[in-house]
Amino acid sequence: MSIAKHRVSLFKGMLPLFFLCITAGCSKDFFKSYDKRIIGQWALYDVDKAGFGSSKAVYSEGTFQFEGDGSFFYTRQSGAKYTGTWRLKKYTVTVTNSDGQQSSEQKHSLLLSATNVEDQQILAENFDDLNFTNTDRFRAVVNNNFNTVTYKFRRN
Repeated sequence: MSIAKHRVSLFKGMLPLFFLCITAGCSKDFFKSYDKRIIGQWALYDVDKAGFGSSKAVYSEGTFQFEGDGSFFYTRQSGAKYTGTWRLKKYTVTVTNSDGQQSSEQKHSLLLSATNVEDQQILAENFDDLNFTNTDRFRAVVNNNFNTVTYKFRRN
């Protein structure tokens, strides 16, 4: 057997071991569904507004506690507490390019609705697109007519 063939067969033999070593040290959250990954406490650390016109960020700061039963608790930095529900939904977006070719993409939306028990103020937002950027961070986007608000969360 030539040296080149021996190196290729050695590489092929080591590939499964290499893959096992890489995945053993990584978080398994990547394999969980979004509705399992979101459970826990999150802090809203950044809100970016882009586009024309005005847009209001319903949630501008604070912490969010998402529970497995669909309930969630929101606490503003001022200490105001809200109780509500969350719901994730998966949907498909189909886009047609200028050549007439279509492509589909899976997206997740997040609906949050919460009420402040003291003054009965209601906060509700439907995030059009939610993406986990890693185990401990996700971003959620709200698209309005001519502007976009991007919310960035990190796990507490």
